[in-house]
Order: sequence, then C-alpha cells, then structure tokens
Amino acid sequence: MHGWDQSQARGFEAICRHTTLAALAQPRTAAIRGTLDGSITLPAAGPAPVRAQDGNRDASDADLQIPLGDAPTPAAGGQPCPARITPIRLSIAETVRLTTLARQHAAGLITRARLAFALRWSLRRRLHQAAARWHHYSARLLAARTG
Repeated sequence: MHGWDQSQARGFEAICRHTTLAALAQPRTAAIRGTLDGSITLPAAGPAPVRAQDGNRDASDADLQIPLGDAPTPAAGGQPCPARITPIRLSIAETVRLTTLARQHAAGLITRARLAFALRWSLRRRLHQAAARWHHYSARLLAARTG
C-alpha cells in the first residue's frame, strides 16, 4: 500500500481526494462494526471437515464467533488484571480486516479453516491488547495517586 511518502499524491487536488476518501471510509467501517452481531454465517460445510493449519483443528461454528463488547478497565491503580478478561472492542482496522476475510470466504477465495484461524488469531490479539491496556491504566492510576 502506497501513500504520500511514495509520491502517489503530489498535487493539492490529489491530496484533497485522498483525504476525502479516507475520511469517508471511517464512518462506513464504523457502521459495519456497529451492525456486527458477533458471528459470521457461512454455508453448510462440505462432506469432509476442513482442517485448520494450526494443529489440525476442525473449524467449528464456535471458531467463527466474534466476541463483541469492550474489556473492563481498572477503577484504581494496582488492581490485578482479571484472569479471564474479555477482549477489547473491535477497532476500525480490525473490522475492515474481518470484513475483508468474510468477503473472501464468501467468494471462495479462502477456506472455512483459514477464516476460523484468522478469527481465533484476532481474538488472541484483542485479549492481549485488553490485558496490556489493563496494566497500562493500572500503572497510570497508581502513578497519579502517588505523584
């Protein structure tokens, strides 16, 4: 993907067009994120189950769930992170990525197992971000209280 640093938009009109298109893409993606119901409905699986490439795990319907909502944040500094923290809210970029994957699967470009793998990886990343955010907020609250 190229941008202004690659001299794709040199003139004022080109920069204005690029900025306008980027600004219009944000609300569209936010609307998509707002309409997600937490799952991707796929056509029925074929006769043989498709195996995922990570540990030969079957791509079940549970693997195709997208947890929604937002992870909690600490109320005071120094609180330990919950053992089973929920993932952070879908970002605009993650919504675009998951929408693209769903579109690719619907077009037959990727398998059900690949889609399930990408959704599991997205969940893992969002859980890690939730824990990192918890620790960051906790440290900031602790520093504000002592400082």
